[in-house]
Amino acid sequence: MTMLPAYSAPFALALAAFCAPAQAATWQICDIQLHVTEVVKRPTPKLQAQVLKARPASPGVECPEEGAVISFIPETADYQATLPRRKWPGKGQAIRIKYRYLDGICKGDGNDHPCRIEHYPFVAR
Repeated sequence: MTMLPAYSAPFALALAAFCAPAQAATWQICDIQLHVTEVVKRPTPKLQAQVLKARPASPGVECPEEGAVISFIPETADYQATLPRRKWPGKGQAIRIKYRYLDGICKGDGNDHPCRIEHYPFVAR
């Protein structure tokens, strides 16, 4: 009988959780034009911006209302990474983002609960 090292048990559990069944859903997308009102540096760096225009990519998509102020951490255009802070727009600048969200059920703590995954990627100017 082969004995596995002690560190392989957590890896096996993580692999089993990663391979658990999941349901696919569709990303909901809004094209949004924003006016940056503040660059927050502490406690967590983020942008605050007022929505100038919001247009859903398809019917039924929930976009922020015009005039609303949203806070977010900007991401790269492919929404795979956080945009480096040196590339963030400054206060008073107008920007465009392609806000994406996915609604689902999160199960991380053993208690199922509704959750929303959100992305705020910049659109090339």
